[in-house]
Amino acid sequence: MTLPAFWRQPSFSVAETADLVGVSEVTLRTWLTRAPPGDFLGTKTANRIFFSCREVFYYLLVAHLSDYGVPIRTALYAAAQHANESLPVDQWLIVRTARDVTEFELAEDIPATVAPALILPLRSLATGLIERAAVVYATEGS
Repeated sequence: MTLPAFWRQPSFSVAETADLVGVSEVTLRTWLTRAPPGDFLGTKTANRIFFSCREVFYYLLVAHLSDYGVPIRTALYAAAQHANESLPVDQWLIVRTARDVTEFELAEDIPATVAPALILPLRSLATGLIERAAVVYATEGS
């Protein structure tokens, strides 16, 4: 799949990003104050922050991880490892939490001994996000 220009280009406002991720704008702004890695802070233009689709994908992963119960700082840093410049190659991110330890494993196939765990289809999440973001991007340009 060829990545669209908005994958790398800052194109989405905070409100649009929150909508694409499925969280409130307040939640997204709270995550921004939690010091995510520098690659995911967005681009400030005329006192407004704009995000690329890659950064939106990062926050989508953060949302899924935090919904599962991963502490927010752990989710911020774990998501950074999987929101690369290109689409994810591995199909599945398997997240297991035992007591206070969270383990992350990339897999091409879901292992038979996966329960209980969060299983995120990385490539499917990214392509679905690109499709939804394309609609927002096209509407914004009109």
